[in-house]
Order: sequence, then C-alpha cells, then structure tokens
Amino acid sequence: MKIALLVLFLAARILAEEEVKRPNIIFLMADDQNTYSMGCYGNKDVQTPNMDRLARDGMIFDRHYDTTAICMGSRANVFTGRYEYKTGCNFVHGDLSADLWEKSYPVMLREAGYLTGFAGKFGIVVQGKGICEDEFDFYGGGKGQTNFETAKNPSMKKYAKEYPHSTLSYGAFGCDVIRKSVEKEKPFCLSISFKAPHRPTTPDPKFDHVYRGKTFTRPANYGRRYGEHLAAQSKEGRQYERFESWGYDKKYDEVMAIYNQQIYAIDVALGMIRKELEEQGVTENTVIIYTSDNGFICGSHGYGSKVLPMEESTRVPLIIYDLSLIHI
Repeated sequence: MKIALLVLFLAARILAEEEVKRPNIIFLMADDQNTYSMGCYGNKDVQTPNMDRLARDGMIFDRHYDTTAICMGSRANVFTGRYEYKTGCNFVHGDLSADLWEKSYPVMLREAGYLTGFAGKFGIVVQGKGICEDEFDFYGGGKGQTNFETAKNPSMKKYAKEYPHSTLSYGAFGCDVIRKSVEKEKPFCLSISFKAPHRPTTPDPKFDHVYRGKTFTRPANYGRRYGEHLAAQSKEGRQYERFESWGYDKKYDEVMAIYNQQIYAIDVALGMIRKELEEQGVTENTVIIYTSDNGFICGSHGYGSKVLPMEESTRVPLIIYDLSLIHI
C-alpha cells in the first residue's frame, strides 16, 4: 500500500467530513531505514522500544514498498501521491512543478484549515518556491541533505543548545508544534523528515553506549556469493563497490552499530512526540504514520546503499496508528 496515497486519503476524508472532529496527523519519515533495523519487524539485535510500541498500538505493514528507492524521487511521490514518471522529479531529471505542489498533502490540509509544520530534510525543490519555507505555519526544514549538527541548520538553531544533534531537535520541534496547535484549538499536520540514518554516519554521541561492542546477526543473504547471479550492470555502479568501501565486508558490526545508533535516536524522538501528545490530551484524535523514504541494502547480496530494486532497498517500514480505523 503506497504511503503517499494513504496521506492523500486522509486529506480527502478530512475535506469530506467537515462536521466530524478533524484528526491531527503526524507523518514521520526516516532516511535510508530498512525493515531489518526494527524490533517490530523481527530483528532481536536492535533496540527500538518506541517504534515497537507504536506497532503494537497501531498497525504494522509487512509488504510496504517504495516505487523509487532514492530520496528525491521518493519524497516527491509522497508529497503528491504520484509516481516518478508523473512528477518528473528526481536528481538530474527536474524539480517539482508548482502546479503539482499545489496538489500536495501539506497544501491541501492547510487550505482545509489545518496548521501545518515541517522539519528536517525537505528533499525536493519546487519550481519558483524552492524548499517552501512560506508554505507552512511552523518551519524547521532545510535544503539539500541538511546537517546532523543542529546549529548548522538555520531554521533549527534555537534548539541547538539543548539538542546539539539534529535528530532530537526534530523531536523538540514536533513537541512545540503539538503544544502550540492545541493552544490555538486547531487541528495540525506535522511532518518530520529525519536526516538519520543517512550518511555521512554521524550518530548522536549521547547514545554511544547503546550498541558499544555489539555483535549483529548478518542477514541470510549477506555477502558477495549471494549476488553472483545478479546482472553485470548492477556491479558497475557504486552500490557494488560500497560493500567494501563502506566496510560491510570487514567491519560489519562497527558499521551496523553506527547505523542502528542513528535509528535509536529517531526512536527517542518518537517517544518525545508521543509523550507530548499524551500530555496535551490529543493522543486518541491523532493519526501517526511512520515510514522511510527508501530502505538500505547493508551488505545483502554483497552490495551497499540503495537505488537498485532489491527487497532491502525498496521494502520500507510502515506503521500507522489511527484509533478510528483500529476500532472499526
């Protein structure tokens, strides 16, 4: 089930039910997170208590796939609910047209009376609007890849002292949006696009202890011998050489400890946001969607990175918490 269509379905449902109390929407997107990084998807080596709790409280999707396993194309898909061949938006292909942006879920919901907030990696460029700083009521977004150092993200500088690493700063931003929206007695749509666990691998040192010295179980299809049958063309790109240059061959435990440490910080940020929902008394009327823009290969088949249409790069996490659907 395509996440973009789910978000747009929510927007359509809201527009059609004017008299019903409108649900708040929180859309959380990691960057390069595969399903193998989460306890709720069966990995016993990792610690993701808040993601696991969200899965228990809501619904977890076992077969959720992106259609473009790279960030810019995938994000354009999510904003608009359209495939890449319809948006024309991806690296070197082109920016998103202003006309398509006007049909995106943040624009639709704002027009419907929602307060909208965005923080993190915007991931696309909209023609004539750039990264759309003026299109949201609360804005903590940034262009390009953004930075793991909060102080280097201009729109997030005010969080830098308490949260020097950007992952938790986005959790704090989310708490502010929730609190201010409740004060104004208006429904909100909060979108957070975490930079983690995207490279360069720069985990929050606050969590260095979590996986220190950890040995990770390698997937059953780990290593070069499980990619011998794949096309020669797939071995000409960077995904093939990154099995070695990124250390999956000789430093697997070290590489995966850093990868999963970055995801652990997202888990903590998710916990911050859910705690704020509870304190503001809006948990039951809030839909939470958690996903990633694409997966990550992490040594399977003897490859690294993403892009290639493999299970590890195209199958991504999806958890939806929506009490109105669970109670049907």
